[in-house]
Parts: sequence; C-alpha cells; structure tokens
Amino acid sequence: MTTVKQVLALIVLGLVLIGYHPQCLADPTIPDHFNQPAENLITGGQPSQADLKQLKEAGISKVINLRGPDEPISFDEQAAAEALGLTYISLPVAGAGDVTVEKARALYQHLQSDDKILIHCASGNRVGALLAIGAHDINGKPITESLEFGRAAGLSSLEPTVRSVLNVQTQQ
Repeated sequence: MTTVKQVLALIVLGLVLIGYHPQCLADPTIPDHFNQPAENLITGGQPSQADLKQLKEAGISKVINLRGPDEPISFDEQAAAEALGLTYISLPVAGAGDVTVEKARALYQHLQSDDKILIHCASGNRVGALLAIGAHDINGKPITESLEFGRAAGLSSLEPTVRSVLNVQTQQ
C-alpha cells in the first residue's frame, strides 16, 4: 500500500511540475498583460487609466515611464498617477540608441526602495533591456542570467542591442 501511495505522490508531483510556469508565481491582482520579474517589480507596456487604478489597489506606489514626450497617449498619465497618490517618474529612453549603461544606472537609482514599482514603456521591450543591463552592470549577474531577467521583464527585439552593450562592457 505504501508503494502505491508513493507512486501516486510522484505522479501528482510530476503533473504539478508539468503545469508550472513562472507566471504562476505572479500576483493575481496584477493585470495579465504585465510581467512580474521580481517580487516588487511589475513591468510591461503602456498602462491604461484602469490599469493604474488596479495596480494601485495591488500595492504599486511608484510608476516609472520610459516613454518619451514624442510618444503620445490618450490621457495625461502623470496626472492620473498622481491623482491616485502614486509617485510618477519620467525617464525617457528614445529607442535602441538610448539603451545604455548610463540609462540602466539611472533606472536602478529609482529602484532603490522597498516600493512596489511599475516600470513601463510602449511594449516592455525597453524596460527589459535596461533591467538586463542593470542586472549585469549593477548586480553583477552573468550575461546569460541578466538576459533571462530582461526577457522576463519584456525584452524582445532589443536583445541584440543589449548583448552588444553587455559584451562591450565585459571587454572594458
């Protein structure tokens, strides 16, 4: 009888592991179209006013916007965030040419708190790019691990740019 229970326990464990996905660890109060690469960090594309309200209710206290002033949206995000009592920071990243170690360091300066933070751009790609660079430059993570963290935060088409920045940095 004990052997049967052990086999059943292994089968259940196997099924649980097959169904495991990192997003399962994400806070269920966070909208599905955002990522949660770290406990107090939410990343993604442009939030709506409703997203900001939901994120505030989920404990977000700071919004960092990487979009530039030349990227219009349908509402005044800063005013909407501040009306909800959120700290709003604009740190414009103007495409691949602005994905630099300096911008990553500036972003990481704003992350030095226990706040639950939303970082966004239009799609999450620039967010993931700067977080990957910072993971390597500031936190000393290996390039492979830094890129994985960036991808979890939204890094996609800017990955070759990030790889280039990280490879140049390691040669210095």
